[in-house]
Amino acid sequence: MPSNLLPRTDADPDGIAVSAVSGGATYSWAGLEERARRFAAALAAEGLGVGDRWALMAHNRIEWAPMVLGSMRAGTRYVPLNWHLTADEVAYLLEDSQSRLLVVDAVDAEVGREAAAMVGLDRIVVLDEVPGTGAFEDWLAAHPDVEPPDDPAGSVRNYTSGTTGRPKGVQRSDQSGSARDLLTGMSANWGRFYDLPDHGPHLVVSPMYHAMPSAFHNAALGLGQSIVFEDRFDAERFLATIEDRAVTSACIVPTHIVRLAKRVDELAGRHDLSSLVSVVHGGAPCPRWAKEVVLDWWGPVVNELFGSSEGTGPLRVSPQAWRERPGTIGEPAAFLTVAAFDDDGERLPDGQTGVLYFLRGDGQPEYVGDPDKTEANRLPGGWFTVGDVGHVEEGYVYLSDRKIDMVITGGANVYPAEVEAALVAHPAVADCAVFGIPDDEWGEQVKAAVQFETGATATEAELLDWCRGRLAGYKCPKSVDVHEALPREATGKLKKRYLRDAYWEGRERAV
Repeated sequence: MPSNLLPRTDADPDGIAVSAVSGGATYSWAGLEERARRFAAALAAEGLGVGDRWALMAHNRIEWAPMVLGSMRAGTRYVPLNWHLTADEVAYLLEDSQSRLLVVDAVDAEVGREAAAMVGLDRIVVLDEVPGTGAFEDWLAAHPDVEPPDDPAGSVRNYTSGTTGRPKGVQRSDQSGSARDLLTGMSANWGRFYDLPDHGPHLVVSPMYHAMPSAFHNAALGLGQSIVFEDRFDAERFLATIEDRAVTSACIVPTHIVRLAKRVDELAGRHDLSSLVSVVHGGAPCPRWAKEVVLDWWGPVVNELFGSSEGTGPLRVSPQAWRERPGTIGEPAAFLTVAAFDDDGERLPDGQTGVLYFLRGDGQPEYVGDPDKTEANRLPGGWFTVGDVGHVEEGYVYLSDRKIDMVITGGANVYPAEVEAALVAHPAVADCAVFGIPDDEWGEQVKAAVQFETGATATEAELLDWCRGRLAGYKCPKSVDVHEALPREATGKLKKRYLRDAYWEGRERAV
């Protein structure tokens, strides 16, 4: 008999392993394992072997689970594609990763086919509009349920969003071993670090094309949790799902926390959230006021994550530690060391701010196809950085901002995250971005871009006065632009360069 990967399968083969908030399609534990093996066989039949890449562009849906597990068993590397991208952007990722197969859902099929045609990729599998049905299930059924290769396991090749230029693929050095070892070892231990339990459903509401929700998806399965997929975040629906499904864990982003916090008076007490054991947030800075609201509301179940596709983590802030050390992004895992360095590559003492560098016990990341960028982000001794600025104090790390985002005005450093946290607290502001623009006298001036809540508005003067009441004068924006929507990914990460770069055309920033 073919082997199983997951701890729950042998004990509860007919229990529900994967489901979705909408629709009735589910996979049992045995059905999930079988589909993963068949998917591994399908990849082999397409000519993909160990280390070969294939791309996946789909909204959150139940097929993600067998495809991720099947790719691990086949030894291939899947490339998750952001479904917000244009055909040209997708084509770049397909070509750069040398993907040999594209799996795309029906709603994104037109963009997927156009992108594939640009790079001469002719093998495309389209997921039916109704999850768990149609041609994909037929495709799996056409391949045998046989024991896949045991070692080495496949992994994900994430692409960084990129602050300048095109995104770069990241290949981590810690993703090795058999699929079973990775899931029940590394992934499960990663989940335990953030207090994920070994029971109940894990709710996936952030898009699976991002590293964080996919990592927690694997961790939850490795621990024995079932998976519930939700395609989009809605505050009330999120809370109702926790109650209806007795959800024990979830992974969200700071944008979700802000939306929840702004509706606390309306939503608090309407749903039973007592099943929650751990809700993890990460992916972007979280405004302190919003996190305090949610902690007071939900109790000590909110854990904070800091990390990146490159492996600058995991760091964790427990609810208790965050109360004691407001503003920290966490304490590193046992195998990780974090320190601040100056621009000359000298390590700084505790409490002094500099560029944060990371030292892992399992090697350094590589930007695939870009040795210059890989080398530029390293220091002797195994240290590497992604350009974050901050300091370390008593073992806890504090983040100021990204070096590329820091505004230097009149010689003073302004960290946009601090200004953004103040602005987004305004009742009319749904989203905001703060960045530096040229100023002939001061070098740079602080610029803000805002997106209003539906039906709400505020004048520039009102927003500037709001900031002056909460921040030192030099940190306050000098002007505010209003946008219908900011270029933010569903993961919460701002594409800030799209706003900033227009002001710097023909000029060079000093950062």
